[in-house]
Amino acid sequence: MKSGSRQKGVALITALLVVALSVTAAVAMAVRSQADIRRTSAVFERDMSRHISIGAENMVLQLLEQTEGPDALLWDTCLSPVLPFQVDNIRLEATLDNMQCRYNLNALAGADETEQGYFARLVDRVSQESGISMPAGAQLAIAVSDWMNSETDDPVYRLEEPARVSGNRTMILASELNSVAGMTSEAWQALAPYVTAYPGSASPIDLERSNEVMQEVFADRPAAEQTPWFVRLQLTAEFGERRFYQCTLLDAPNGKVVLREQTACEP
Repeated sequence: MKSGSRQKGVALITALLVVALSVTAAVAMAVRSQADIRRTSAVFERDMSRHISIGAENMVLQLLEQTEGPDALLWDTCLSPVLPFQVDNIRLEATLDNMQCRYNLNALAGADETEQGYFARLVDRVSQESGISMPAGAQLAIAVSDWMNSETDDPVYRLEEPARVSGNRTMILASELNSVAGMTSEAWQALAPYVTAYPGSASPIDLERSNEVMQEVFADRPAAEQTPWFVRLQLTAEFGERRFYQCTLLDAPNGKVVLREQTACEP
């Protein structure tokens, strides 16, 4: 009898273990299935937001192509109000940022002392206004020009740990300024609202819409012969609790996309 009871006990424990393992496996499969569903949903929403954002981007491009420069826009500031609209029942928000209200860092590529001087004044003025410690404006202007010079191989970068080299090309993003010798993240955050990067060495400044710092720094600067007009478009698409961002640099008069990123725009 004792042997039979022992065998029954072992059988019961074995059955309980089998049930426990089965339940554990079922729960794991359910959790994995839910994770796969959420992952698939996130991928679908991201792809959908990208396609819808590109459609909205094309709508904005058509609007800008038909606009005779920034003076013809319906708002008189550098940054537009938030423009809400819907595409396929997806809520979108758009903001347009006139890049003529910022200094084009690529104007320092091969720049003379006069052009470097304007950027130096901007750096020194921003440092003064913000209270953030920055490299001296004249020093940073030369460093940025050297960074973009294809014939320059500044040893200061090779001496860093790890060693690196300068850009040797014009900037694609203004945040590349972080890579220039002497820059800090705090200095970048202070300068970011005043600078941009777009193709070409021209940097016309809209003195009517720009803030006081830009107006004072560039007030005596001769009007540029070339007046390219680049606009930065930020789109935000909402899917329930998720938000997806797209930042696009537009060549407004020519209706072209210069750069598109699936992220929020830089400051």
